[in-house]
Amino acid sequence: MSNAIARLEALTKAPPKDPAERLNIYNAARKLVVATEDPFNTICRVNGSPMILTFAQVASDLGLFQKLAEASLPLSSASLADSTGANPLLLSRILRFLASNDMITETGEDAFTASGVTRTLARPGFRAGIAHTFLAIMPCLQATPKFLADTGYVNPTDVLHSPFQIAHKTDKPSYAWAMGQPKLMEDFNLWMAEQHQGQRTWLDVFDFAGHVDGSSAETLVFVDVGGGIGQQCALIKTVFPHLPGRVVLQDQPFVLPHAIPTDGVEKLSFDFWTEQPLKDARIYYMRNILEDYPDDKAITIIANTLPAMTSDSILIIDEMIIPNRGASSRSTLQDMTMMTSLASTERTERQWDTLLDRAGLRTLQKTAYNAATGESIIVTVPK
Repeated sequence: MSNAIARLEALTKAPPKDPAERLNIYNAARKLVVATEDPFNTICRVNGSPMILTFAQVASDLGLFQKLAEASLPLSSASLADSTGANPLLLSRILRFLASNDMITETGEDAFTASGVTRTLARPGFRAGIAHTFLAIMPCLQATPKFLADTGYVNPTDVLHSPFQIAHKTDKPSYAWAMGQPKLMEDFNLWMAEQHQGQRTWLDVFDFAGHVDGSSAETLVFVDVGGGIGQQCALIKTVFPHLPGRVVLQDQPFVLPHAIPTDGVEKLSFDFWTEQPLKDARIYYMRNILEDYPDDKAITIIANTLPAMTSDSILIIDEMIIPNRGASSRSTLQDMTMMTSLASTERTERQWDTLLDRAGLRTLQKTAYNAATGESIIVTVPK
């Protein structure tokens, strides 16, 4: 047993660099924690989860992660009080909590320094993710138990009737409500960008150049349906700067003013509950659109696209696919977030197959580009 503990300690000091190897060790370590914790540690882990997010938010508000990450020597609560204006006693309590939950490192009595976790949490995108989750998602989670009890534990499918409306005291869907919350939107966009920074994208698993080969300046190459602020259009223009043909971002008129300025990208106001006006595009693309709606509404969105498609057209659906068994915690976490904030769902592979068959689509390719999350593309054509 002592040899096993020694090997585990060695791993904490020099974890492997290969991402797949690290993920395997991480998953095994999680199983080891669950297998070895006693009942009191179990209930402490479960009950303490909201508190970890809460004080991560407090630490972000005070800039503690960033200050520790930038410091060359350990810092005390007194020195951090000087730079933050917070009470030293309060800070000492918060710092002990952060250290005991492995967000910072305690090097001595009232002495703290940054760990790898600290540096991660100090990154602007992850700070934005903490804020978005704490301010936008956590209130929905608090409203969820009563909402589900009051609705008879029926699966939520109404975007206008979900824990979100109760938590944020609004009759708007979350995406419309968010447009009136500029700081939350700023955090959300920063958080989304951070999550995909340096990660593989759908262009890594799809032969985009091959599919649009032979296009001219007049060819409608790519239509991003409900594309938000245009990250995917910008990605295409970055990867294929000399691509001939038209690239079009479509979304609601209240979204398009927030779009990323990208040379060569057209912006078109469009409501995907109406028929697609752009005909004969090589690629119609929907990213994280159908996850927001139950099957019948998702089928309506697809049905509004099909009349625009020709024999040269494909519809690419870029979504999370949850495996039929053995789902990762990251994918199920996202599913619960979708349920509580949008009354929507992340689908399993079997559920996707059923939905697309009902919608009149035939699948040409189904490939994951992020194994950890299940983010995948499904390339389809009309039956």
